[in-house]
Amino acid sequence: MIAVGDVHVYVHDFNLALRFWADGLGLNVADKEVSAASAFALLEFPGGGPALRLFGGAEPWREGARPAPGTRPMVGFDVMTTEFDETLVRLLENGGQQLGEIETYAQSRVVTVADPDGNAFELLEVPEDVE
Repeated sequence: MIAVGDVHVYVHDFNLALRFWADGLGLNVADKEVSAASAFALLEFPGGGPALRLFGGAEPWREGARPAPGTRPMVGFDVMTTEFDETLVRLLENGGQQLGEIETYAQSRVVTVADPDGNAFELLEVPEDVE
């Protein structure tokens, strides 16, 4: 058996990142631990599948050294939704950044979104009957 495991996202501002991922995408906070040195949260997607593990306390980029969002090598993943427009609005309202234009392939739309730390993913619209 082979499957995608949990997605790990390392962030500098844990509270801002938690708001982005939990409130922006509507993920359920299944576990959360915050200490003076670091923070951790396990976020589950309402529809199941791999969870997102958020790790706070990552060293921020030095002034002027942070690459533009989406330009550095990274692990990519899709977040699939039947509520594309509403989800994109929530992500942007909660500290996200849209990278580039919304593109259409077949009957689905896709756009790259970055979290407040510049971690990017593809927001992918899926038809209702795919759920």
